[in-house]
Amino acid sequence: METPSAESTAPELVLDDKTQRQFVSWFRGLPQESSIIRFFDRKGFFSVHGESAVEIARKFYRTTAAVRTIGDAATGLQGITLNRNLYETVLRDLLCEGTEHTVQLYEGHGASWKLTREASPGKLGAFEDELFRNSDMADVPVVMAVALNYVEGHRTIGIAFADTARRQLGACEFTDDEHFCNLELAVVQLGARECMLAKESETGAQAADAARLKEVISRCGALASERPKNTFSAKDLETDLGRLLKGGNIEQHRDVLERPLAASALAAVLGFTEVMADSSNLGHFTLGLHDMGRYMRLDAAAQRALNVMKSRSDANDAFSLYGLMNRCKTVMGKRLLKVWLKQPLVKVEEIQTRHDIVDAFVNDPHLRQSLRDEHFRGMPDVERLTRKLERRKTSLADLCQLYRASSKLPMIEQALLNYEGPFADLLKTRYVDGLMEAHDAEHLTKFEELLEAAIDLDRIPDEYLICASYDAGLKELRAQKEALEKKIDKLANDAANDLGLIMDKTIKLEWHRVNNARTRCLRITSKEEKAVRSKLTSGRYMTLETRKDGTKFTNRALKDAADRLSALASQYDNTQKQLVEQVVGVAHTFVEVWESVAGMLTELDVLLGFAELAVCAPTPYVRPTMLGPEAGELKLVGCRHPCVEAQDGVDYIKNDCCMERGESWFQIITGPNMGGKSTYIRQVGVCVLMAQVGCFVPCDEARIAVRDCIFARVGAGDCQLRGVSTFMAEMLETAAILKGATDKSLVIIDELGRGTSTYDGFGLAWAISEHIMEVIGCPTLFATHFHELTSLQGQVGVANRHVMTAIDEQSGKLTMLYQVAPGACDQSFGIHVAEFAHFPPSVVELAKQKAAELEDFSEPAAIAEAEQAGSKRKRDSAADEEAAAVRAKAFLREFAALPLDKLDPDEAVRQTADLYQQLESDAAEMPALQQMLAC
Repeated sequence: METPSAESTAPELVLDDKTQRQFVSWFRGLPQESSIIRFFDRKGFFSVHGESAVEIARKFYRTTAAVRTIGDAATGLQGITLNRNLYETVLRDLLCEGTEHTVQLYEGHGASWKLTREASPGKLGAFEDELFRNSDMADVPVVMAVALNYVEGHRTIGIAFADTARRQLGACEFTDDEHFCNLELAVVQLGARECMLAKESETGAQAADAARLKEVISRCGALASERPKNTFSAKDLETDLGRLLKGGNIEQHRDVLERPLAASALAAVLGFTEVMADSSNLGHFTLGLHDMGRYMRLDAAAQRALNVMKSRSDANDAFSLYGLMNRCKTVMGKRLLKVWLKQPLVKVEEIQTRHDIVDAFVNDPHLRQSLRDEHFRGMPDVERLTRKLERRKTSLADLCQLYRASSKLPMIEQALLNYEGPFADLLKTRYVDGLMEAHDAEHLTKFEELLEAAIDLDRIPDEYLICASYDAGLKELRAQKEALEKKIDKLANDAANDLGLIMDKTIKLEWHRVNNARTRCLRITSKEEKAVRSKLTSGRYMTLETRKDGTKFTNRALKDAADRLSALASQYDNTQKQLVEQVVGVAHTFVEVWESVAGMLTELDVLLGFAELAVCAPTPYVRPTMLGPEAGELKLVGCRHPCVEAQDGVDYIKNDCCMERGESWFQIITGPNMGGKSTYIRQVGVCVLMAQVGCFVPCDEARIAVRDCIFARVGAGDCQLRGVSTFMAEMLETAAILKGATDKSLVIIDELGRGTSTYDGFGLAWAISEHIMEVIGCPTLFATHFHELTSLQGQVGVANRHVMTAIDEQSGKLTMLYQVAPGACDQSFGIHVAEFAHFPPSVVELAKQKAAELEDFSEPAAIAEAEQAGSKRKRDSAADEEAAAVRAKAFLREFAALPLDKLDPDEAVRQTADLYQQLESDAAEMPALQQMLAC
């Protein structure tokens, strides 16, 4: 964004001293909440005051020079002014890009102001014109309400959401843990922009849960907004739904209404979105019980780990999966792609249907290119235009956009009909039949005929008007206007002849504004005025205005004719408005047809983009073979990371990942830093995600058993503002895996346990690995520097993999080969990586010396002991191993049950020490447990 000059673009706010004092006093009386940004309409520009003004100046002007103080110097109020363009830019940033603020617009003057409009990230309707005047609507905000209660000691969550654009309501109810893992999955899956919570006054555990709720919602990129508790009252819910839903039959929705928390949340959503206030919504909404298992479950950690959505720090689009896969030609396709990436499919049949369509486009380049380059290029946003038509807020220009889209449908139908490949029947039944029905003589063909008859197509794109021939009254007014215009031209010529001037050269017929009304007049330059001044002052002419560019004047006959023309033009414009309303009313009857057309065009656009991505990648993608979730196989041959290989100058090295239950279901990847471990395990997750979205994958061959969830723990940064350290964030993400993963999930873990001491980290890594293998049993990729983990064994099948390196014997230089091979690696080459980072040679040499000293010191005490422990573990009886494992897991459960967030530090340390002392006491009778503790 180009930084505007504060001096050149900030309008000047001029107020007298009394008005300044009154405004400051009034503003100070408003609730001062940092989440609310207040704009004041100053008739031509806008102002913002208080701390918000300083924030906006720093972000958009990149300076505080534009900030001014009004009122007394000591107690004055800071403020900043914005022209209309910058005002709309700030609005888009606050509401479309951010999820932290509510925006309010006040209108008035002096110290008398009234709140006229309000919006938040989940409810943009009040500012839709400003937000999307010069840009397309990238996202349709989904708003959610969350109700929390405790049923028989369990946290029970009720959620409801509203997609006002598609007129869909949904709700469900479920139990959750103390980390609200299920709620996080729901927020991410639905892509909620704002979540409403009941304003609570509880203390203790309930207050702690409320704080964690807000943290989870914020982590998912949504705004957590508190609402009064009575907002969640479901007293009038059935009555409201009876008016709002299609058919009005409430009994068929008892599955929602009989869940009290879901019903409470649904009542809050209806009140917040104000859908009942718009009569056009009545009888048009649908309601369903939301099934969280309908799509793959992705939490916020997995989205970040797999770089699903673009972040502001990405250098280019290909850094994120969305940026890479976004080959859509339409804005509505881009919106749908975002939804699909948050809601990957889990039913094999649905996935294969998408793959079939992509396959057809991949193998028919002519069909793909003709659709993308000829028919979808320039396709308007039919979804958004249909929503405007539904609300009867559309213009003739919008209707012409729909006309243009309608005219493309026969060509799209024909292009699809010309396809003769193996999926011709699928394309016909899924798209062609629907498009042909929509464009038949009873539907969009009539829509086109309406616009051809009603709109003056010859004037487009200069102006959009109802054609005079469309209405007899309008035609008569048009004829009268044209007759008057000819008369005015004749009167102007007569005046020019009388003054001895030449029409359109030394004298011109122009417009003049009087009391907000436009009228016709004559204008001459100052030079000509001197020559004819005697005639102008003779009484036959009336001077209207004298300026540097000349003098405007008229005469009695011209003035009378101009007044009649002005009145006639006003009548003509009013008739135009009435006819536009009639045309929009008739066009409104085609809304359902346009909704179905928009759905088909949007899906086609996304799948065409998938096909384009597959064939245009540096190495073409392949269609994966999808297997049922019960199949114990995940095979990726010649696999690449799609985002990495798309970067300039990258020659990506392929790797295989073959996971089979009983043989290699749990894979441990070791090797040096910078060797490619993280990229390798991420690319597996990305390929599974892409396949279940419906896209081809960057492999030479792929066989994928459908996964119900992808969990990823691949690095966490400090979150000091939330009081969460690196290690705590790591533990929270790992806890979500242990509690939420099933045997049909995919787990990706990178460097678990590195945020604490070596022995603690290794112990946690070992215990977590055994729990995943023995209790969960899902395919897992575990990258680690704990080489002792490579001795793990389990019934699911453990396989060791390592990233290959080469060391020059003479120089000792390390070369990364980025190739994954069977077997374990026994060292991490950390010092070699430091050399890559150009550490000073003296630091590198000292590091080598100290590492050698530590190895010598620890060999007999630690390494030999660890090896002995491993040998002894194998010699222990099966009963001893089982007893030790049971006791270790019991300790972990007891430790996890401690309410550490509610205890003071001393008490927390004491209770933890008691648990550990009891564990050590029990270990005296369990040799296997002693070895665990020794590790």
